Amino acid sequence: MNGIYRQLCDDHKHMQNLLDVFELLLHELGQQERDPATLSMILDALDYFSVYPDQWHHPVEDLAFEKLLGKPVDIRDVVVTITAEHKAIAEATRKMNQLFYAVANDAAVERQHLFSSAQEYISLQRAHMKKENEILLPLVNQHLTDSDWNEITDTLAKNKSSHFHHGVKQLYQAIYRDLAEEELAAAC
Repeated sequence: MNGIYRQLCDDHKHMQNLLDVFELLLHELGQQERDPATLSMILDALDYFSVYPDQWHHPVEDLAFEKLLGKPVDIRDVVVTITAEHKAIAEATRKMNQLFYAVANDAAVERQHLFSSAQEYISLQRAHMKKENEILLPLVNQHLTDSDWNEITDTLAKNKSSHFHHGVKQLYQAIYRDLAEEELAAAC
């Protein structure tokens, strides 16, 4: 199994876990008045969702899915939909950030709007990953060759963002670990 493919699958597991943590944090926030610690962890989770997928995960998926279009499978419509969802998710994450930063800055945000928007966001993320996990990633694993993966690796090296180098990627992986371990331990 290719290392990039394995990383994409691991990313999905991490993002699904982080969505669970985000949901637990929302529940905690709904049970109390504004708790700075809970709000801070929500903002950290949203920071992860606004940076890591957009800067690393989705661009890599897009390259893999583009390679899949050249294979003998009829999935063009699914790839177009998933790629469009990457942009929609990025926009939804920006809106979530705006809402929760407004709360953090004591702006008036209707509680029902905040929580219903957050639930819609979680549902969007989960439905998106479900499609990728059930349709596209198995096809990527089945049809992409070592040569395809080498080309993806070369493209990634050429397009390497100066803003998202290995150290920054490790930082976001550490944010994930901190949130997941702290919140899931508290839930037990």
